[in-house]
Amino acid sequence: MKVGLICQADDGLGACLELGAALQTAGSAVTLFTTAEPRSAHLRSLPVIPLAPLQAACSELLTGLDAVGVFLDGSEAANFRQVHIHAAHLRQQQPRPLFSGPIRPLCGDALAADLLPRLGYNLLVLQGQAQRDELAWLLHGSHQQGQQHELIGLWCLPTQPIGFSTSAEPVVLVLDQMAIPPSPFAKGVLYQRLRTMARENPHWQVRLQPDGPPCPARVDNPGNDGSESSLAWHHRQDRQAPANLQVGQADDLPMALMQARACLGIASDWLLTAMLWGKPTAVLGDYGIRTDFNGPLFFGSGAMHRLADCSPLDRLLELPRPNSDWLAARGWAISDGPQRLLRRLGELAR
Repeated sequence: MKVGLICQADDGLGACLELGAALQTAGSAVTLFTTAEPRSAHLRSLPVIPLAPLQAACSELLTGLDAVGVFLDGSEAANFRQVHIHAAHLRQQQPRPLFSGPIRPLCGDALAADLLPRLGYNLLVLQGQAQRDELAWLLHGSHQQGQQHELIGLWCLPTQPIGFSTSAEPVVLVLDQMAIPPSPFAKGVLYQRLRTMARENPHWQVRLQPDGPPCPARVDNPGNDGSESSLAWHHRQDRQAPANLQVGQADDLPMALMQARACLGIASDWLLTAMLWGKPTAVLGDYGIRTDFNGPLFFGSGAMHRLADCSPLDRLLELPRPNSDWLAARGWAISDGPQRLLRRLGELAR
């Protein structure tokens, strides 16, 4: 089966590369359509055609595909579907079967907002039973309650461990999200608490690990990369940072997580990967369960703790495992997602 994947932003590119690699392993030929600039960590063996989404939507290149996955945000997803259908009708051709779904683990209001523009696609790809239940609640009693969907697991995240062993020296990986918490003041307070934690635990390495690409420098002020709300920025301003408080590079995230003994974060998607890789994981509940942080995703995980409860850091090694039923409902229990997707796409292409 020939499948095209359409994406644009960095999150969509990373998710599509994960899905494309899995579909290739399952025997499908996959082509990526994007103008996003891949980072070194994104390099894969997928062929790439540099077309913007709406150009791809009306391109005749899609006619040679059996199905097209569209992983754009918000109205861009709805616009792609409308343009593709209209262009196909003008050519007196049948539109390609289109599938789409959330490119991040989402739940609650965030999931509803993500799904609404994707309604009407031939197939929605969801991650686990929790998202299926929320889709049913969202569409109950509406004319779209027959929307076709398939559960394919946590396709948008790395779930298979990579080939690096845990570091001999204990390392706790602190996932640094650029906009969470959103204010420089709140991020500064968090940095100071982590700084104190590093000083009080000299036998541990505390690694501040960006979970996304760095913010580009501003044209009007090249020295200001706009990242005052990142832990890494505060570390750069610290002239007396503890020697065991370090900053990682964004491209090193998978390797750094694999080598860490434990992981801390507020709402990063990579917290799920840490759990799946067996790392003691603390979801910091100091900021409450906020929708704008995607906090509701972790409600019921059994992994929420206050930062104060994580010191001394040896306590992290005694944390209980996350709730296995919660993980399963998020899609962890689905191991044949690519095969499920290809089977459904085969039915649509007939």
